[in-house]
Amino acid sequence: MFIMHLGLSHAFRAGASSTVRVREFHTKFIHEALPGDGLRIETAMTALDDDCLSLIHLVWHADGRVAATVHEKLEHIYLRTGQSFDWPKRLMIAAADFTVDLPDMAKPKGLPENLKMTGANLETLQKWNCSLIGRGVFTKAETDLFNTVSPQSFVGRLSDSVVGFKEAWPSMQDGDWRETGLIGVMLETQYRFHNYVEAGMPYLIYSGIGGVSEKVRQLIHHFVNPFTGLPYISAVAVNGLIDLNTRKLVVPDADLRKRIEAHVLPNLH
Repeated sequence: MFIMHLGLSHAFRAGASSTVRVREFHTKFIHEALPGDGLRIETAMTALDDDCLSLIHLVWHADGRVAATVHEKLEHIYLRTGQSFDWPKRLMIAAADFTVDLPDMAKPKGLPENLKMTGANLETLQKWNCSLIGRGVFTKAETDLFNTVSPQSFVGRLSDSVVGFKEAWPSMQDGDWRETGLIGVMLETQYRFHNYVEAGMPYLIYSGIGGVSEKVRQLIHHFVNPFTGLPYISAVAVNGLIDLNTRKLVVPDADLRKRIEAHVLPNLH
């Protein structure tokens, strides 16, 4: 809707020659939302270059707390070639009325502010000794009008697969972990698209531990094509443990941190 308000009213309709796609996005989860919570989203622009437009979305609880922030970079795509091209003048003129500075609350906290994500191919991921945590084939239901797999589908596939990342969550391999009330939670994440994917294309998910601190662990994930070896998307996430009874982050004990640190991959990025 925001893009349409800027003048690209046909960019998401069947038969369009061009559209707008997500190149990269950064999310921070600040105050959790539970089923039934009312949410409000405000959107504005933070930057506009010839081939890239940045939007900030602030997700608000009804009581005025910020639930989450999403800062995304979009590109204008010519569908016949898949190449990006300049924004039209009408959008650049309209953008002036909707531009703000990036709020401090939306800036990276546990990740570098200018994180460069170039992707890694299958051969490199295997050399790094990453863990294979998921595989599958994208379906038509996961695509948009232009047969491109949506960002939400990548997030969903990754969320469904992280349970297999045993090295990152050793405490959840223990028989009594459900009784402890502790479960993994994502605090911050950044995704970067390298190649867009269509329905029917296969994927592998390779993951590794980038580092561990007192409360959190940095996990890095890569989706790749198992036959060409080319990267689809990369993600880096800051994860921690939350106590489901108190709804607060907990500090893992020293033994658990050592178990995780033993699997940190020094060359992973």
